[in-house]
Amino acid sequence: MLRNLRHKLIVAFIGFIIIPLCLLGTVTYVLSQNAIQKRYGEHTEETLKALGRNLQYVLSEIGNVSDAGITSPALQPFLTASADSSANELLETNEAEMALRRVFFTHPAVQYVALYRLDGRMFKTFRPQGQTIPYETFIRHPVIERAARKNGLPAWIGPYEQPDLSANPGMFTQVRLVKDMNTFENRAILLMEVKLSELHRMFSQTPLSYRQNGRYLIANKQGTVLYDSRTELGGTGLLKTAPFQPDAEYQSYRGMLQEEDSLFSVYKLPASDWYLVSVASWATVSRDSTTITRWVGGVLLLSLIAALLFNMLFVNRITQTIIQIVRLMKRAERGDLAVRAKPSGDDELTRLAGGFNSMVGTIQHLLEEVKREQERKKRAELALLQAQIHPHFLFNTLESINALAIQNEGQKVSQMIYRLGNILRISISDREHIPIKRELEHLRSYLEIQSFRFENLFSYEIQIPAHLHQYSILKLTLQPLVENSIQHGFEGIRHRGFISITAEERQGSIVLTVRDNGKGMTADQLAQLAESGNLTGGQEKASAGRSLVSARSATNSSLPELADRRGLGVANVADRIRISYGKAYGLFLCSMPGEGTTVRCVIPKYSQEELYEAERHAGG
Repeated sequence: MLRNLRHKLIVAFIGFIIIPLCLLGTVTYVLSQNAIQKRYGEHTEETLKALGRNLQYVLSEIGNVSDAGITSPALQPFLTASADSSANELLETNEAEMALRRVFFTHPAVQYVALYRLDGRMFKTFRPQGQTIPYETFIRHPVIERAARKNGLPAWIGPYEQPDLSANPGMFTQVRLVKDMNTFENRAILLMEVKLSELHRMFSQTPLSYRQNGRYLIANKQGTVLYDSRTELGGTGLLKTAPFQPDAEYQSYRGMLQEEDSLFSVYKLPASDWYLVSVASWATVSRDSTTITRWVGGVLLLSLIAALLFNMLFVNRITQTIIQIVRLMKRAERGDLAVRAKPSGDDELTRLAGGFNSMVGTIQHLLEEVKREQERKKRAELALLQAQIHPHFLFNTLESINALAIQNEGQKVSQMIYRLGNILRISISDREHIPIKRELEHLRSYLEIQSFRFENLFSYEIQIPAHLHQYSILKLTLQPLVENSIQHGFEGIRHRGFISITAEERQGSIVLTVRDNGKGMTADQLAQLAESGNLTGGQEKASAGRSLVSARSATNSSLPELADRRGLGVANVADRIRISYGKAYGLFLCSMPGEGTTVRCVIPKYSQEELYEAERHAGG
């Protein structure tokens, strides 16, 4: 009696819910991580905004100091004063620097002040350990242009942004234009460096849980660290590799800092190009969820162990059979339809294996039937295309022979019949592919017949290297191309026509070129042909049009009489090449009015032996 596989699987699914447990553990872990990151990010955003306001207040306070200084009556006279002697100039410099000290050093954060007058003079003052920035170095610096655009408002430069303008490393620098309060003309540029010790006090007052194993940074939009609350990363570019979004007001993401998984919170300071960054160790932030994750992991592990025991004792045979059938299905998908499953037992697995074998056998039978049908269709299509070429030429040739017989041209009749017989011998042969040598024999016979019919209308030249004669070609490939030149290219021309047939090897292919000096075609004709034909990568000359139908009589001129006909011609050649070789091969056409036409026929380079071998394998 067959065992019910479905009942076994239902019992296994109810008894061991592996997938729900895995999903439960994964979802619990992901949700807890996301919740922690979101909660921390929301809290940190408010903290950073508050810190940003405090920082803006500190900078505004320094701005007020500089505002009061540059407008001070004690300093304004030195913006335009000019000493008449070196002694007076030295005295004036001392007085100006004393005024700078009295005005600006009222704030303890100010460490260095320099006033660069636009006429070349400089006044400076600094606290101990300061150094002077030369006038020539400062006045040519690009920051002058930035200060000029501010038009008197302060422009701030963070530590390490412009090292060449730092009199004291690690300090914030303010640069601004100084105007004459009477005329409001630009008189000087103020450079002031401040030591913001207030930042350390401000950052140290944040909650301990958010400072432990973390830090606060001030960075510019290039990712350079301008300030580090732990005084370790100042001047480094550690944030350049982080997913920094300069245009976002606030962003929170996880990243690596000094090889430690960290949570970054970035807040763009208003009205500046600086960013306030909070960096916290992820291990510290996610400490609360670690215990829950461990409990969930323990329960999941026990469930997996129970499922493994169930698999070893009960499901092993079922899964092995299913895996075997799945592997056989993959082999069948890759085209190996000879695979068969080996049924064993007396349950639904046996029926599954038998159904698989039946399905693969049916698919194999249907594919073979489709393949045979396609081969028959291909042979019928090729036969039809080939048959469409022969009647027209045969009709015109017999008509020409009849005309010559009426004129008692017995020798010419004999030669034309010999050439016609040679053409028919090749045309009615069983093999579709023939050596290029035989195709050239067929072409010469055709050209000789046409030369008899249309004497003085054209001449021709065949230059194909002898070593290419052994390779294979579809029969009746070149003759329709030459026929197209004679019937359409030479219609109405006043000069003697010329046809050149050449060949060359090119990257595993053979390129046969038929070139004439006929009347060519217009762009509209080429566009119509490209739209209606099956040419590969180019445009073809129309095979339907006007054709030569009567032979030259003894009293006629050398130009042939023209009449309408409908046929396939070059399109047939393009179709046959496409069907036989694929879309990578075909005909390429180039033509201009009055310049003639060139048709290139690209075919694969197969020897007769290689072609026979390929056909034999395809047939097998």
